Formats: sequence, structure tokens, C-alpha cells
Amino acid sequence: MGNTGPGSAPDARKRRETALALHLRVCRGAEHEAVAALAELSGRELGWTTAESDVLLARLVGKDALVAPHELQGAFLALVPVALAAAEQAEEFDRARVGSLRRSADSPSLGRGDELAALRDRMDALLRREPAIVPGRLPHHLLDGLDAYGPAMRAAHGDLLTGPGAALLLGHCALLDRTRPTRAWRRRAAALLAGAGREEELVRRLLEGVAAQPEHRVSDLAPLVMVRRDVAGDTNTSLARGLLWSALDIDADWVVPLVGAVALHAGTGAGGSGTACRSRPLATAAVAVLGACEGGRREEAARRLGRLAGTVRNRALAKEIARALEAVAAPAGR
Repeated sequence: MGNTGPGSAPDARKRRETALALHLRVCRGAEHEAVAALAELSGRELGWTTAESDVLLARLVGKDALVAPHELQGAFLALVPVALAAAEQAEEFDRARVGSLRRSADSPSLGRGDELAALRDRMDALLRREPAIVPGRLPHHLLDGLDAYGPAMRAAHGDLLTGPGAALLLGHCALLDRTRPTRAWRRRAAALLAGAGREEELVRRLLEGVAAQPEHRVSDLAPLVMVRRDVAGDTNTSLARGLLWSALDIDADWVVPLVGAVALHAGTGAGGSGTACRSRPLATAAVAVLGACEGGRREEAARRLGRLAGTVRNRALAKEIARALEAVAAPAGR
């Protein structure tokens, strides 16, 4: 990338303003010259701010986007690079919208060229990046406002969320985008829990919030699927999944009952019955955590799983419960 000097310099600020204006024109179907000029600015270090990054991403994804999903597909290589460059350079970025763009980048209609592959690699790197930590402030992508859960937890636990170590732990939790973490992820989580703050209490309070959060309409941000019903949106689901696995390293009596409560709440539908899950990803993660319990926790975890087996009606989740039961029932050290 070229370098225009410090991000606060007047020439860099003017170039950012030009890039924002060009991006708006391209969103509206501007001529080739605007696309070429925007591409040139996309390759420069311009010192983008978080607010500017948010503007660029919001133009592409979400209910207020300036381009329809099919228009984004057609202009992906023209519109995304500058938004991605801004996200990379800003102190914080809208993780949910970058995640949505990353999913869009896998569309067969976009093809498999080198330029697109490079964008996918950059988005993957961004989504793996832990947030910059500012003392006393929770990064805006953690407990975001794309669902009811995030704002409720921010309102209820402001003192815990701005305490020492909270942002680091939650930032790490939000990186867990699969049911089971790697060993490296577990080691990092355990180290963050061992800090001098109130991290264990934070994990407990936020999981209690998950177990009590009603199913509601959340913003999906995925093209053509603007809303769905769930306990939490995509980024907060990843964060809650990380909290579940972090709880496994906490030596407290509340851990297994609370993980079991999350599994029951997320694994059943409205009214506690039916084949639908309030949140299949969270239920699956909670069941996996119960199945990973060791030592003195195995017996209680087995009891919780047994209750789930008699209540959950979703077939796929029932299979996960059976596997978890087998795991905790196996002889120690097998």
C-alpha cells in the first residue's frame, strides 16, 4: 500500500472525504472513472476513523444499505475494497457487517478470481483480530445492537463490562465462530479468566442473560434475509458461545446448572416445547460444554443432559445430547 502520511494530516483527511464521496457515487451506479479513482484510494493508508468505517459498511449491508443485494453482487469488487481498507485501519470496525460481506464473498455468482480471493483472506484476518482495548470502554461490536440481548446486557451490567479485563475476555469470546474451540482458544480464555478483575462474575451474569433472553426478531444482515427470530444475533451468538466454553474453566458450583439452563432454554421452542430451537447454535454449544465436563462435574452434567434428552424435540440436537451423554458416562481417561 502507498502511504500518504499520518492519518490526521489534512491531505489524508481530504482523501478520505474524496473516497467517501466516490464510494457514494459508485453505490448509485457511477461511471468507470469513479470506480477507478476509488480503487486507487482503496490502496492507500488514509487513517480511517471508526465512524467513517461504519458509514462505508452500512452503505453495503443492512436495512439502510444503499445497494440491493443483487447490486452488491454486481459491484462487489468496486465497493468492498475501500470499506475493507477503512475497517483495517480504524481502531474498531463493524464485525457483524464484515462477517456478512465475508459470507457474500462465497457466492458462486462472484466467481473465484485472485482479487476476490485476496479480499476473502483480508476479511478472514479482520474477523480473527482481537479488538483494540481502551480502558473503561467496551468495543462497539461486543454486545452489539443487532438484537435485544446486547443492549439489555450493556444496560444491566455496565460496571462489569467496563472493568479491567472485561473487553479482552469478551473480545476473545466473540472470536469463537464454531461449536467447539481449539486448544489454543481454550488456553487463551483460561489465561484471561485468571486476571485480577471480575471476569468470572461477568461470565455468570451474561450467561444468566442468555438463559432468560426471550426469542425475538434479530437483524441477520445476510442478503435477502434481513430478519429472523433467535435469542441473539450472529456476533452476540459467537460471544455467548465463547462464554459457555469459558465457564468450563471456572471452579464454581453454578457452572453446570447455568450451562444446562442455557441448553434447555436455547434448545426448546416458545413455551418450552416443539421441534424448533430458540437458538440451535447456542443449544449445541451448551450441550457440547456439558459433554466436556470432567472430574466431579461429570455426574451432574449427565443428569442435566438426561433431563434435556427427555425435553428437547429437535432431532439434530437430540443426537448431540446423546453423544454428550456418552462422553460424560465414559470411564475417566478413556
